[in-house]
Amino acid sequence: MTISTRFTATAVYVGLLAATALVGCGGSQHSMAKVEGEVKFDGKPIEKGNILFLPSDGKGPTAGGDIANGRFSVLVAPGPKRIEVHWPKVVGKRKQFDTPDSPTLDVVEELIPLAYNVRSTLTENIEAPQTRVDLDLKAAAPRAKP
Repeated sequence: MTISTRFTATAVYVGLLAATALVGCGGSQHSMAKVEGEVKFDGKPIEKGNILFLPSDGKGPTAGGDIANGRFSVLVAPGPKRIEVHWPKVVGKRKQFDTPDSPTLDVVEELIPLAYNVRSTLTENIEAPQTRVDLDLKAAAPRAKP
């Protein structure tokens, strides 16, 4: 993975954190479904990551939350959703600028194949009041859409 790819992965992860922080803004809690579940990668729980639920038609709110020890719980507007799973791992450090006193930044690598996140093929119809979503993602992911 090149530095520019790692930087892009870092930028995507920071954007996901910002999107997750905005989840629920402006929405009413009464029309939301509680979505709980487990996320595994090759049979093992994802230690620490994020899950996003995006409207399949591109209209409506996005929701997301943290995955900890393979488990998550999040409020999601009902309807068909595309699911993204992210599992970033810090793999090193780099200087922000090419100067001796430059601050360092984490170099982050995405551990999940693109077919499960930015090019996700995962879908689920979320129904109120509660939906369970359990995922066991494989390293040999289905081919990602271009």
